[in-house]
Parts: sequence; C-alpha cells; structure tokens
Amino acid sequence: METVEIELRREAARRRLAGESPRAIARDLGRTRQWVAKWAARYDPHDPAWAEGRSRAPKRVANRTAADIEAQVLEVRARLEENPWAQVGAPAIAWELSKLGALVPPRRTIEEILQRAGATRRERPGRRASKGIPYPAPAVRGPGDVVQVDLVGPRHLDGGVRFHALNQIDVASHHAGIEIVTDRADERVLGALHALWGRHGVPRRIQFDNGGPFVSPTGIGEIVRVCLHQGATPVFVPPREPWRQGTIERFNNTFDQRFFRQERFSGLEHLSQRASAFERFHNAQHRYSATGGHVPDETTTSSTPCAPRALEELPAGWPTRGKVEFIRFIRSDQRLRVLGRAIAMPDGSAYQYVTATLDLALADYEHNLVVCNDQGELIITSRLPTPTR
Repeated sequence: METVEIELRREAARRRLAGESPRAIARDLGRTRQWVAKWAARYDPHDPAWAEGRSRAPKRVANRTAADIEAQVLEVRARLEENPWAQVGAPAIAWELSKLGALVPPRRTIEEILQRAGATRRERPGRRASKGIPYPAPAVRGPGDVVQVDLVGPRHLDGGVRFHALNQIDVASHHAGIEIVTDRADERVLGALHALWGRHGVPRRIQFDNGGPFVSPTGIGEIVRVCLHQGATPVFVPPREPWRQGTIERFNNTFDQRFFRQERFSGLEHLSQRASAFERFHNAQHRYSATGGHVPDETTTSSTPCAPRALEELPAGWPTRGKVEFIRFIRSDQRLRVLGRAIAMPDGSAYQYVTATLDLALADYEHNLVVCNDQGELIITSRLPTPTR
C-alpha cells in the first residue's frame, strides 16, 4: 500500500513539472488539488526518498520533565522500595521530594516518569462493578463516624500454627488497627476489639460483614451486645457483597502483600509484635488520595477518640437502648431477609437496597424494625424478636 502511494506522489510531481494542470492530475489520480500541490512542492531531485511519508511526531517533547527531576523521582522510588512496608506510588514520592526541599512535580507527571522508566506497579484488588442501584452507605463526615472491621484468616505460620487477624480501618481517616487472635471465639475477638478501641477509640458506627462471629443466620450475639453497651451502632452489609467493605478489603490486601508475605515469623508473639509495628508504620507513613495525601495520624489529630469501658464493667444483659442496622437488597420475591426471617415488603419494593434498623428501645410487639429506602424514607415497620435482656 505504501509503495503504491509513493508511486502516485512521484507521478503527480512529474506531471505537474511537465506543465499539466493540478485539476487534471487530481481527477486522474483520485486526489485533491491540494494533495497535488503538496507533493509537487516537496519534489527534490537530490533526495531519493522525497516521496516517502514523514513522521508528524514532534522531534522534541517541549514539556518533558527535566532530566534531573526525573532522576530525583526515580532515586526516591528506589529508596522507598528498600522498605517492603512503604508505599511507593506518586503521593509517597511527592511527599519525600517535599521533605528534601526539591521541586515536586504534579502527581500525573510523577506517574509518567515511572511509566517511562518501567517502574509502575499495581497491587490493588479488583473492584466489583456497581449494579447502578443507589446504596445506602452509612454517612461519613469525619474520623470516628464509621469503622470497618474484618476477621482475616485462618492463616498459618511455620509449623502449622493457625491465627486470625482482626483488622479495622476508619473510613474517613484510614487510621488502621491490627490484632492477632488464635481463633474466632467470642472471647478472643472481643478482647481484640477492646484492644483496638483502647488505641483508636470507640466509633459511632462499626461495620461488619455477615460472617461469624459477628452475626449468625438466626441471631445477633455477644459481640453486638458489647458494641451496643459501648455506644457503637453495629452495621451489617448485604450478604455475599464483600465489596461493600471496600476500605477494609483494600487494607487487608496491604496487610497481606506489604506485611505478612514479606517476613518470616518465629511464632504468634513475634507476629503480634511485628503487626503492631506495621500498624504504627502504616498510620504514620501511608498516604491516601481520599485524605488529600495526608497520613492517617495527621487526619485524626483534630478528633478526640472515645475511650471504651472495661469489659468487666459492662452490664450482664442486653441494653435497653441502641440500634442495629442491616443493609439488604430486596430481590424479585419482595422479601426482606434479616436474621433468618423473611419479611414481606410492599409491592414495587423489588430491586432496591434498604436499611432495616432494629431499635432495642422498643419491644418486639411494638414494631421495633424500621425499614427505609436509600433516601431514608420509611417503607414499612415490622416486628423482630429482641435478644433476651
């Protein structure tokens, strides 16, 4: 194809130099008069390649970053990679450059420098595509509003030693916490939760998935009771939708890739010590675009955490006030499924998310379950057996 085009260009120039009109040449060759004029003007008897195409790309990229700045960016990146716990992306590089007093390029420029050097790396877990249906996520206005919690494991150390990691992260500040437990028993998980609250404060809402030990298919248990006595509202995301816990899921990936797979641990005590060190490092060093590039410790300085009450000081029974929230998706059968019960919803309720709030201040005969749509508008009230007080 290129050879045919070159021959047409040569013929156009030859006929034009012979005095033939551009209109006649263009008509015969199926081209425009402007095309004929262009190649006739480009004719050069001293250049055998005059009829070949020329690249339109600029010979020099006018806005390419200076070589010394590129070198600094790559040097900082290499230094960050020496620490397996550290972030190595554009925000972390920009922060390190600012500490050095160097010129800090825009984030996009840093990413382009890394890409040209073949130094890009993606470790984010895949995100679930949205259904396009409004989702009533708990409102987040600042640190302490919503904390997501997840129990990771079981994992194994050398010798077959099993453990779980109880991880939490504040959705607003990304302040994270890690506690290592030997199993999923309520006693161990409650002790770990209390330790996390002691370091980071009791949140206003604490969000769980629907796995044990947080909730069972037919009831809420000891962990929910303790959360309520501490003044926190437990929130349960829809079953089989772990991406609704997206912030903690991404931190779990960081925990796995940056910490657990980078070291060898002699035992549970050693693992717990190193996990505490990684927690401190993360909160002091990791930067997030969601917080404007600040580290979690900087984001939480303006908030005062709520200290937990000692577990042994809590009342023995269930509280007479407090709420538990269940976010659920209503399917084609128009049934709300909560704690093993299927509650009939009004016609037209299918294919939407709702929030069902169990109010412990009301007895089950008082319609203690309030169901609202994603806008907070009341759909129905119903009855749900309250835990034995």
